[in-house]
Amino acid sequence: MDERLAEILDHAEPLSSGSPLDDIETPFRIFAGPGAGKTHWLVEQIKRVIAASERLGPSRRIACISYTSVAAEEVKERLGSAAAHVDVSTIHSFLYRSVVKPYLPGLLDESGDPVVDYTNVSGHRPHRSGYGKVDQWFKIDEVTDWRSFGAFLGGTGTEKERVYNFFESLYWTRSDEGEGWQLSYNRRRIPHQYFPRSSSDLKRYKELFWRQGILDHEDVLYFAVRILEEHPILAQFLSARYPYLFVDEFQDTTPAQTEVLRTLAEAGTTTGVIGDIGQAIYTFAGANPQDLLEFEPEGQNTYHISSNRRSTRPILNLLNRLREGLNQSYHEDGEEEQDPPAPTIVVGSAGRAREYVQEETDGGFKTLTRRNATVRRLAGSQLPDDTYDETWEKLFSADPYRSEWLEALLEATHEAKKQNRYGHAVKIIYRALRTKNGLLTDKLFSGSSNERKLSRDKRRRTAASLLPYLLKRHERHRELSGLEFYLDVREQMGKLPPNASLTRPTRRSNFGQLLDETNYETLFVTAELKSGAGDVKTVHKAKGEEYPVVLSYRESDEDSSRNTTLEHILNPEDAEGEEKRVTYVALSRSEERLFICVEDLSTEDEEALEELDLDVERLGIAAPAS
Repeated sequence: MDERLAEILDHAEPLSSGSPLDDIETPFRIFAGPGAGKTHWLVEQIKRVIAASERLGPSRRIACISYTSVAAEEVKERLGSAAAHVDVSTIHSFLYRSVVKPYLPGLLDESGDPVVDYTNVSGHRPHRSGYGKVDQWFKIDEVTDWRSFGAFLGGTGTEKERVYNFFESLYWTRSDEGEGWQLSYNRRRIPHQYFPRSSSDLKRYKELFWRQGILDHEDVLYFAVRILEEHPILAQFLSARYPYLFVDEFQDTTPAQTEVLRTLAEAGTTTGVIGDIGQAIYTFAGANPQDLLEFEPEGQNTYHISSNRRSTRPILNLLNRLREGLNQSYHEDGEEEQDPPAPTIVVGSAGRAREYVQEETDGGFKTLTRRNATVRRLAGSQLPDDTYDETWEKLFSADPYRSEWLEALLEATHEAKKQNRYGHAVKIIYRALRTKNGLLTDKLFSGSSNERKLSRDKRRRTAASLLPYLLKRHERHRELSGLEFYLDVREQMGKLPPNASLTRPTRRSNFGQLLDETNYETLFVTAELKSGAGDVKTVHKAKGEEYPVVLSYRESDEDSSRNTTLEHILNPEDAEGEEKRVTYVALSRSEERLFICVEDLSTEDEEALEELDLDVERLGIAAPAS
């Protein structure tokens, strides 16, 4: 990849983040590192297209694809009134709305039956595995001998979690023969060497959900590709609807996403992709950074934005040491701080490092780390009892249906109260009011079939009515246990459609007992941790964001005497691949101050770091590690 990238960059034209392209009809590809101002450039380019294009109209719009919903909201806000001509969304939302939802009924299996029970499809969501579906799948004769694998689901919670994590990591790729699509997985997630994982076996697992009209994000990509392949005329319709399609963070695209974009480009859509190989950190989830190098529709022009508007010179110098390919230059704007502080290596525990950074900066900062388990451990100080006890994992194990409903209520409250995203919050509750054939599930609601009827219009009204109640009662709810909160919502639901009642968990049940032992505040804060919205985040959830002050903490590697981040800094030429890019992404989030926590540091490494103009601060350590 390095040789190909170097060749492309040698021929790429330099571009400024403040200079949109005059030629709006030629496909483009832009390489731009962190802090390059690519969001600003993209917004200005969209405005240029709106002003100059003769291919836009009431039913012909620009599609702009962002990696996250938060990034999409930022683009909309920056577009202002121009957003009326643009559909800004994630790739999953775009394809679901434009391809999957309207055309899914035409997707048939070998017997001529619908592949998915489309009458019960209501949006899409991240895939969540659980005992019920895995149990059904194990018992399919063609998949496995149930007795051989029953031990997996009769084993410990950890063993079950490994199975669930495996299924939640599945993604779609082209088959080995190059025709059709198959489910792939991260090999490190395989629960056992004998675990059934042929493409046909894994597809049978997915089909259990499709029969109930349940789609996850990966399914949306898969079905969009199938629909466009099996009905080529639809690509012409979609291209006519969207004569321009721009994609940010293209290095994290998956093969299915690239296939859709390639299909639309061939149908006449002017495409524009923006990305950075140096920030490709999602290959474990099926992303293929090579697509940024190989996506070359006819006539495409390639550019690079080399400046960095985000970080100070000392931080940028460190980033360029780690960076592969195009180095970044400091953006001169006449406002550079005099003698900005150098990045600081903080030697000590992560807890002590967080206290030190708090004192040094006298303000908020983000701690970025590699593992979710570390996020939970470090963020314990945000919780009422100063600890994270995996309550959500236990709740989902006890009752996945009620837990999903409870999590949706808290997520919606968080989205509306903390993020001001009221429309999205209503959608979360709407989707949680899951129906099949117009009936609410009896896993959550009691009553006859007639009482559990809930039309889509009434579902929306119920969701829209419940959200204000959750926001109004939030402070009161903070004084309640989880069970008291659940029962309070149950009482309020009795005043809204449907006629059925939300079932009442009892303190004798495992789920009810767990809820009774956990307070609302803990559930709300830990749900926030799971969403990546707290002060401690994984590097992956911080992707695309920036913060004035960053503390990067990476756990010591048992296989190495040196911290991984230090290894990448001191010997960048020996490090390659995704782990080095994870380090780069973590450090490149910082605007003004950057701290890197390591638990041990030898005298030799300390001297080497100081030669790189990095500061070293030892926290109460008597002597350097030898």
